[in-house]
Amino acid sequence: MADKLDTLGRVEVRNGNFQLAGMVEKPRFVWLEVENRKLKIPMFLENTSYSVLVDMKEQPATWRVTGGELQQVRERFKREVEDMIREKRDSLEGEYQKCAEEKNLFGKFHVRALLEGLDSLYEKKEDEFIRENDNLVSASLIYVRLSALNKNKMLRGKYELFGDSARNSILGKILARYVENEVDLRKGALFPDFTLQTPQGKSVSLYSVKAKVKIVDFWASWCGPCRAENPHVKELYEKYHDKGLEVISVSLDDKKDKWQKAIEQDGLPWIHVSDLQAWGNPLVKMLGIQGIPYLIVLDKDNRIVGTRLRGEQLDRCVMEAIR
Repeated sequence: MADKLDTLGRVEVRNGNFQLAGMVEKPRFVWLEVENRKLKIPMFLENTSYSVLVDMKEQPATWRVTGGELQQVRERFKREVEDMIREKRDSLEGEYQKCAEEKNLFGKFHVRALLEGLDSLYEKKEDEFIRENDNLVSASLIYVRLSALNKNKMLRGKYELFGDSARNSILGKILARYVENEVDLRKGALFPDFTLQTPQGKSVSLYSVKAKVKIVDFWASWCGPCRAENPHVKELYEKYHDKGLEVISVSLDDKKDKWQKAIEQDGLPWIHVSDLQAWGNPLVKMLGIQGIPYLIVLDKDNRIVGTRLRGEQLDRCVMEAIR
């Protein structure tokens, strides 16, 4: 099985109409594309008849597919979830633009929170759909979002909702390979060990650091938000270090002198390590970290207590873990 795209058929559109014919051994997930147009229609081919209606006058183009049991399941999700959320998002983005024009800062924050709520709503609706539909459609929803889910370390959680049919589909098997290579950053997962060097050239491994609670802090001297967060982390360190807190800062610098200078300027008394490869650091790549500061809290067994924490959330997480 190859994770590659292939062309199953081509046809010329004449006077706005086209027709394709063929047979499949089992249901297949395909994209129906119009050449030179930004249009990709997801379809689930079964041995039955289909009707595809596309309105290219709309921007973006709208479409509707009828025929096939799996296709109708997909159409229902599109209608009840995707289209509904898209309409709400379009409305909120209009409100956001209005707030921006009026320089209404509070309004912008409020609308932004509502937009983030739509993201959460989509994830919830998608999870419900996957639990209720053990089939190729569920696998396709996750497959088309593979890049984003993999980047945000959400792929494993989605895959674990699959039933046997979804997992055994072609797309399910492709997704399984990605899941195998994904580092699990969920609460309770074992954080991988790593070894990096201190500014003095001493090798330090995460697991060799014994502490009741550990903060693994990805930062860099050139990162303004990181430097702004340092006093807060320092305050936590001074408050809880005697009770078992340790901090291991992993720098994404590529210049040793700038890294050392930032440590001295900010007065950071904990463990500092780096390979001075910046974003090329293999650990950063493995974890899929796209932005810093990125702080992870671990327990004494190196299991994750919380990820991507800052401010009060970090305070609360450390306080509860140190008890």
